[in-house]
Amino acid sequence: MSTLMKRSSLQAAERRIMADLMNSFLSEQLLPLEGYSFIDFAAAPAPFRRLYKGYDSEEHNHNQNVASRYRLHTQGVLCLVETGVRQGTQWVQGSPIYEEKTDGSWVLVDSPAEVGRAVLQKALSDEAYALPGVVEFLISLDIAIEQYALGWEQVQYLSANVPASAYEWFIKGERVAALRDRPFHPSSKAKVGFNAEDVTRYAAEFGKAIALRWVAIRKDAVQQGCEDGLSILDVLDDVQRGVVEAEFARKGITLYEYLPMPVHPWQLEHVILPRFTGEIEEGSIVVLDVEVGDVQATSSLRSMAPSTESTRMLKFPVSVLSLGAARYLPVVKLLNGLAGERMLRQAVACDKTLKDKVYMCEEQNWWGFMPESMGLFDDHPRHLAAQIRVYPAELLGEAYKVIPMAALGVNLEGHHLLTEILGNDLSSTDVLDFYTSIATTFYDIVMRLFKVGVVPEIHGQNCCLVLKDNQVKGLLFRDHDSVRLHQPYLDKHGIADPAYHIRPGYSNSLYNETIQKLIFYVQSLGTQVNLAAIMEALSEVYHIPETKLWEITEQAWKEALQHVQLPESDRAALAHAIFGSKEWPVKLVVRPLLEADGVPGAMPSGKGIGWNPFYKG
Repeated sequence: MSTLMKRSSLQAAERRIMADLMNSFLSEQLLPLEGYSFIDFAAAPAPFRRLYKGYDSEEHNHNQNVASRYRLHTQGVLCLVETGVRQGTQWVQGSPIYEEKTDGSWVLVDSPAEVGRAVLQKALSDEAYALPGVVEFLISLDIAIEQYALGWEQVQYLSANVPASAYEWFIKGERVAALRDRPFHPSSKAKVGFNAEDVTRYAAEFGKAIALRWVAIRKDAVQQGCEDGLSILDVLDDVQRGVVEAEFARKGITLYEYLPMPVHPWQLEHVILPRFTGEIEEGSIVVLDVEVGDVQATSSLRSMAPSTESTRMLKFPVSVLSLGAARYLPVVKLLNGLAGERMLRQAVACDKTLKDKVYMCEEQNWWGFMPESMGLFDDHPRHLAAQIRVYPAELLGEAYKVIPMAALGVNLEGHHLLTEILGNDLSSTDVLDFYTSIATTFYDIVMRLFKVGVVPEIHGQNCCLVLKDNQVKGLLFRDHDSVRLHQPYLDKHGIADPAYHIRPGYSNSLYNETIQKLIFYVQSLGTQVNLAAIMEALSEVYHIPETKLWEITEQAWKEALQHVQLPESDRAALAHAIFGSKEWPVKLVVRPLLEADGVPGAMPSGKGIGWNPFYKG
């Protein structure tokens, strides 16, 4: 890897993370600082305008309107903003940011962590700034840049890689999606616990084979999802299975007493061996001295695809910290996945249109370490589990492509996956037509499910586009432990409460007592994250105004809402919440991390108030 390419990847990482950081600060009202507002750039004092010489209309005599669209934040932190469609006020990408020093001078701050410190020191009280979540967030920005840059070094290879089968398309889509991770989240690329070598060995962008490690767990300490389903050894071929069975014999244990369990090599070294010493010493867990079964990472990090074509994928804990949470795999989530999948399949069966458009992974085959002495909400057992995720076999047919929607939200340095799907020389009309079919299919399916009372995982990592002969055919849903619901609608369709396991005393987002609370997930994860990233990337690569793509999005959602069978009063209430209200609820990503208490648990999340991209008032 040349020094020039490394520098280019680092610059790409800093550019992307700075934009996501500044726009998160603006969206979550950490900027402007309390009591202050933005001023028109044209009316700003001359010393400030000189710091933004290239943005001043006086420097652009050919266009006197250049500066009129800009506004300036001048208190403590100097930054340039403009009106945008996704969140109203957005940072002018690439523009300099300055911090005011105690002597009144202004100093350029040019790294995301430095900008984060400068803004948060001024936006938060001393008490709030001293919380452990703040320093962890600032550290995670540096880690995110390093790991983003490492992955971005693969961008040219990924652009040039031409898949030869449906399975190879699936793998490529996962690797491209991993380049950006969660769109618009400034620290999403940080996998805290991975060093640079771990990233190159285990991150999806690199596509490297990962040899599975194995342990054996005494069966009285295992909980499983499906009694008469697959065996965990079904992820192996006959020869590989024989290797595991021979190791059982060498250790003097039997498959009657013990369950073999695949483990990620990082997890074995950093979590199982150091933290499960008691179980290993007493023999309830036996570490097997074999490496057998090659997989590679997908965009989800914990989910692994076999190196050879298969419908059976593997999911297991990799307990690094990401988005403020350890990426373990608790039995309680696996149990909720059983309930969520059953409910979602019942919902699909309520609408014959959905039967032809919705594809679902089967996630019933799983095994988790759960000794009798521990409970569903204890931390220790959630670091050792495995799930076989089964994809519909039809989707490996040569006519199909399954693309994680997040992969379509990645600008590959001026290249886009759509060109590879549809071919070179795409016109703006080709791109707009394809995006129209994405938005129309997405909202049609989501609103048909909504009318039954459910919203599955619809962010771009867990929601995949299904193409047949390069036409949008439907959506594939996976990761069913967070299928959200509105029980009154489910009751109308004869679908029972799934009886999710909810930790006592903790808030939950699975049960939504109003339709406004349920539609929030379509507004936030579905629109402001998933589709907004696709619109941004298509706009950048194909030079299409982003406003045009948002108009298509609005029209697609309006039509889906109009056609779906709902009580008229509910349709009117949803139309107001989606299109008529001046403000939308927004998913907070930074504030919850700042307020975290330093104890890794569930992913910190929150809800705030923000801009409605469809409001015309």
